[in-house]
Amino acid sequence: MKILLTGATGFIGRNLALRLAGMGHHVLCLVRDMGRALWMSNHPGLQPVKGDISVKASLAPHVENVDLVFHLAGLTKAKNRDEYMRVNGEGTGNLIDAVVLWGKRVKKVLYVSSLAVAGPHSSKNPAEEKGNVAPITHYGESKLLGEDLLKNRSGDVPWTIIRPPVVYGPYDRDVYVYFKMAERGLMPVLGEGTMDLSIIHVEDVTAGIALAGFSDESDGETFYLSDGRVYTVGELLEILAGVAGSGRLIHIPPLLGRALGRAGDILTLLTGDAQVINSQKVMEALQEGWVCSTEKISDLLGFLPTIEVSEGFASTYRWYRDTGWL
Repeated sequence: MKILLTGATGFIGRNLALRLAGMGHHVLCLVRDMGRALWMSNHPGLQPVKGDISVKASLAPHVENVDLVFHLAGLTKAKNRDEYMRVNGEGTGNLIDAVVLWGKRVKKVLYVSSLAVAGPHSSKNPAEEKGNVAPITHYGESKLLGEDLLKNRSGDVPWTIIRPPVVYGPYDRDVYVYFKMAERGLMPVLGEGTMDLSIIHVEDVTAGIALAGFSDESDGETFYLSDGRVYTVGELLEILAGVAGSGRLIHIPPLLGRALGRAGDILTLLTGDAQVINSQKVMEALQEGWVCSTEKISDLLGFLPTIEVSEGFASTYRWYRDTGWL
């Protein structure tokens, strides 16, 4: 099958590209910078093609002769709300417009959104697909806009939406920060570390994405994905410390965390570069939880996660060490 994949140079996208190629599919990987796609030459089945979801016309030649579209391109860090909305929201609109106009063979567009769309949910009230959505961050708002544009502009083209929580594994650079801090002996955590989290290894999340992408049962459906368990931030960091053989939790008072977030906002304004720590990220980290239920995708598609977090952290830690990241 011929597939168009956006976001193939990103963390989840790279892992999904390798999975799809390993399944025997021909994957057109949409990239803005061809220099970031050099690794694809080592993997038969992956073909980098130049394009940008912000430029609708650049998508035309790549949607014409494909059977499926997996859309993962987007920003997880941005300078401001407008940048998030332009890329994650309007970029998704451009892609579905292109599919409707030129993608006559396309059987489905699968969009990887985010648990951030739902807003905060604790273990007592996990996010469910039938529930209301209430994003509290610019990122969450932009992913929701992408979902809405996909649904409203798709015409007769079937669509599926996947909303993963925190994802970790090879090539990740976000949770990776905590692996680095564990090696250095100190792991800062905002507050008491009691925030509830859903989490999933990238192998499981790409398995779920592929499962939904190739299933007719997923047409017109939205799914949450996780490993099926709930952890506190403190529990996850203790597991990570055990895997790394070092790392002590340092609790940062919320007031100090908010001040650091504001400082990050100022640095973003001064430098023009999105900072890792900003007021939006701090606000996320001070919620009661970010938890979702996987009951729907398990019941409808038979999805079952295979990697438990201690095993996943251990294999990811080994990967970071083997590849020289640590």
